[in-house]
This record gives sequence, structure tokens and C-alpha cells, in this order.
Amino acid sequence: MRKKAGEKETRKTPLEEVQEREQSIAKYLQTHPDFFARHPDLLSELTIPHPSGAAISLVERQLALLRGQNRELKRQLRDLIENAMVNDDLSKKVHKLALGVLTAATPQAAIEVLFSSLQTGFDVDVIALRLFFDGKSLPPPAPDHLNVMRVSRNAPELEVFASVLKSPQPICGRLTVEQRDYLFGEEAERAVSCALIPLGEEQRRGMLAMGSQEPNRFRADLGTIFLDYLGVIVERALHRHWPY
Repeated sequence: MRKKAGEKETRKTPLEEVQEREQSIAKYLQTHPDFFARHPDLLSELTIPHPSGAAISLVERQLALLRGQNRELKRQLRDLIENAMVNDDLSKKVHKLALGVLTAATPQAAIEVLFSSLQTGFDVDVIALRLFFDGKSLPPPAPDHLNVMRVSRNAPELEVFASVLKSPQPICGRLTVEQRDYLFGEEAERAVSCALIPLGEEQRRGMLAMGSQEPNRFRADLGTIFLDYLGVIVERALHRHWPY
């Protein structure tokens, strides 16, 4: 296209020309990804900046990136294996607990198995079990255990657990002082982190509480799938011995 008379020709600056060439090169490489496969000798001749300040070849830079990616993949694989081992161990412990609780011959034996399994197999320091009953009827018999109590569903002291009992799943984290004192009494100071498991679905049959002196044992972001299983197991055992 010819320029009109009197129109000045716009010349590009050297920097603009360099940038234009670089864009052309980058576009060409993007559309020809096999370029370096056809010219492998260029890989060792090209140099690029390195965080250390020294210039290294493109091959060296690619190797460094691959090594970094390899280390990250190994770390992720190690974490997956460790999590799988932890979950497998938990599954075995929950299975053993279920067999012991559900096959116990007496209510007392079922509670003893439950408490001993939680303390020895799940690193739980304090446990409390509350069995609910209708306030209009006589409370069902409960096993002779210090940390097992019968309480009316309408008891005022349960108001501080209203959100827990309405939750469809267990809750982990820190409890209020009032909640800890009610559940664990003199052992409340040992319940730094806790897990609360509502028992029963449509009508709550009770509540199982576990506490640990370890602050991160029952973190608020802890997965609850095994606690869900535990709640179902305990609820089934309760229904077997206390069908109320």
C-alpha cells in the first residue's frame, strides 16, 4: 500500500522490532512443538537465566524443573500412602470394636468393650455417654459406669448441645467450658479437643463424647467418616440392649 503524498512513514523503534521478532518466534514454536525434536543440538546451546544468577542451558533448566516436579510427585505419593495406611488401620480398629460391642452378651459388657477400645485403640483420654429417654416415662436401666448417664431429652442442661444434636454428622473441635464440665466433670481439663457424635437419626437416642489432651487430635477440619461409622455401631448396640 502506497503512502499518500505528505504522509510521514512511521518507523518502529529497535525495541519494538525486537519484540515483534520475539513474538513471531514464540508463535512459531507454539505451532511447531516438535521443533527442538528436529534440532536437538540447539537445546544444549541455548541459555536462559537461572534464579541463582548464572546462565544455564535449556536442557539443564528443563532437568531442574523435572527434578522439582519429581520431588513434588514423590511427596504427594508418600502422603497418599501414609493416609491409606492410617485409614486401613482405622478400618481394622473400627471393625474390631464393632464385633466386640455388637456381640457383647450384656449391656455392661458392651459398654466396657466400647470404652476400653476407644481408650486403647483410638488414643482417647476421656469418654462420656449420655442415654436419652422420654421425660414422661421411667428411664431405662443403664450400665454401672461412671461416665454413662441417663438424661431426659427435655433436660435443660442439653440446651448447650442443641446445635450438635441437630447436626447430621459428628462435630470436632473445642467445646465450651459449660459443655466440657457437663460431659466430663472432674476430667474436663483433659478434653482439650473433642468429638461429639449424636446417636440415632430421626430421634436422638443419645450422645457419645470423646476428648483428648492433644489439641489437634480432634481438629475442626477432621474428616468424620469413621466417627459416622462409630456412631452407627454404638446406636445399634444401644438399640439391642435398650430398645426404647
